[in-house]
Amino acid sequence: MRFHNTESSRRHFLAAMSAGGLFFNTPGAFAQALTLTPAQTEGPYYPNVMPLDRDNDLLVINDNITPAVGTVAWISGRILSRTGSPVRNAVIEIWGADNVGSYIHTSGALNGQRDSNYQGYGRFETSSSGQYLFRTIKPGLYPGRVRHVHAKITIPGGQSLTTQLYVDGETGNDSVLNGIRDTAQRASVIRPWTAIENSPVGALAVTWDIVMDYTPAETPATTRPTLISMAGVTHGATLRAGAASGSWVALHGAALATNTRTWRAEEIVDGNLPTSLDGVSVQINNQPAYVQYISPTQVNVLAPEAVSDGPVQVTLTNAGGTSAPVSVDFVRTSPGFFQYADENIAAVRTDGVYIAPEGLIEGVTTVPARPGETIVLYGTGFGPTSPAVEPGKVLTSALRTASDVRIRIHNQDAAVSYSGMVSAGLYQINVTVPDLPDGDYPVTAEVGGVRTGKFVKLRVQRQTTAVLPATRSRLPGLNILRHAAV
Repeated sequence: MRFHNTESSRRHFLAAMSAGGLFFNTPGAFAQALTLTPAQTEGPYYPNVMPLDRDNDLLVINDNITPAVGTVAWISGRILSRTGSPVRNAVIEIWGADNVGSYIHTSGALNGQRDSNYQGYGRFETSSSGQYLFRTIKPGLYPGRVRHVHAKITIPGGQSLTTQLYVDGETGNDSVLNGIRDTAQRASVIRPWTAIENSPVGALAVTWDIVMDYTPAETPATTRPTLISMAGVTHGATLRAGAASGSWVALHGAALATNTRTWRAEEIVDGNLPTSLDGVSVQINNQPAYVQYISPTQVNVLAPEAVSDGPVQVTLTNAGGTSAPVSVDFVRTSPGFFQYADENIAAVRTDGVYIAPEGLIEGVTTVPARPGETIVLYGTGFGPTSPAVEPGKVLTSALRTASDVRIRIHNQDAAVSYSGMVSAGLYQINVTVPDLPDGDYPVTAEVGGVRTGKFVKLRVQRQTTAVLPATRSRLPGLNILRHAAV
């Protein structure tokens, strides 16, 4: 299929990007204090040698097409303060036994056996609503213990909690679990592992909110801009720490700006994107970034060009001064997909209807993808184009990626009919959905030998409700990136 409707598809996507429910941005607050998640032992098998792949998909290691053995399990939830407020940019790590009860620790192989396809450890940085997600397996049994998953949560500022997650309905004389004397706290870590309806692999889902002994008010006020030292500079689509050449980047912190707004048309002069909004500017590797959105806690920029891969310094300057530098990995290519809620990939049909589980987004028509149809995916960080485009310039026409983009949905290659940059830092990939049974499937991309570092999922369903094409009106609310790309 030839590439068509670049502008139409882009406009539909940009409308979707502004929908309040498309990204993790739900405010959270409860009227009373919640039950605190109890601290538990780290155990002897926290990885002493970290795996090279540490993403939130523990089922598959890097480009390996052979998954781990065991029952697939999706673990999701929120990191909350004791009053119920979501904790953004918390880092949650999980690790656990494989299907035979072995850990990836050098001394953790049970009876000398270990599943070499099981990642065994993963980490995730929470969104604005404190949400996290992992794909893993239901852990195997380790002698003397009931099934459990270890978790360690570290919030901005360094406070941490180590705890464990258990399987509801399983019994056993587990001294670690029985050591939780408070009944409510014990119940908070024993969660049901529920079968996902119509899952082609019999996957389970676990929802687990983790409540820290912390309130946002404990964060000291500041007038000088401060970037969060851990995960304060993140990929605009995946929210993983780091930045890529010419891609969208989100900065998180405090006192970053005194107001909230995006750039205006008159601030784009002679095709050049602005490097400052209301006195807020950003330097990445001593080069100015292009400032698209400012707020007191988040600033979104288009990164300058990276000539090589490696760590660089990032600073933000406003009327209150210049932040302390934060070191991040700055790379030439780091592909990542934008997402709707619950890690669903941001996608539209060629007629503009949003692709997602039905009812995912309040007030917006969404339908699952159908096998054999062409859908449009959106991301950032997919690398150079041909011809090359200079970051910071308005894009006047779509440009193909210099390297072919490979898309895999589940364990199948999806035919790519187009891949290119359609707006500043925004890439569009047209793919044909493989012939898959109904279910949710992970989507990954590879370009120039670099693979997406965080999985997203696509709902596939053979029969869907007939819907009219989506309207072009902008939807209410704001999103993670908030960018009206140009």
